[in-house]
Amino acid sequence: MSARLALSLGALVAIVLVCLGFYWSGRRDGVAAERPRTEAALARADVAERETEGARASAARVDVVVQRREAAAEIAATIIPQALQAEDADAPLDVDRAARLGRADRELCELAPDLDGCAADRNAR
Repeated sequence: MSARLALSLGALVAIVLVCLGFYWSGRRDGVAAERPRTEAALARADVAERETEGARASAARVDVVVQRREAAAEIAATIIPQALQAEDADAPLDVDRAARLGRADRELCELAPDLDGCAADRNAR
């Protein structure tokens, strides 16, 4: 191998090594510059995932409430006509039973003041 060929190959290897060094330096600097944006995007994705989970849980709770309300409406729809057609539907209540029902109504209004009739109840007292 001649000295000229060895020198040419050495220069070529040196140029390739310098080019690779510049390439990797640029890649490293580019990654460092992108890191804050990447971390911010990951944080936004995490927040969006938590919001989605919260929305799903909220929707599930709403579904449960709607199902309970529909079940209660069905029960009331079957019981109310039967109660109105009962033999003692027009008979006055015992004093003790009326007092128990009044106490139960007051307790319900204390537990859930948003129920229909509770606001009128508070104003009457």
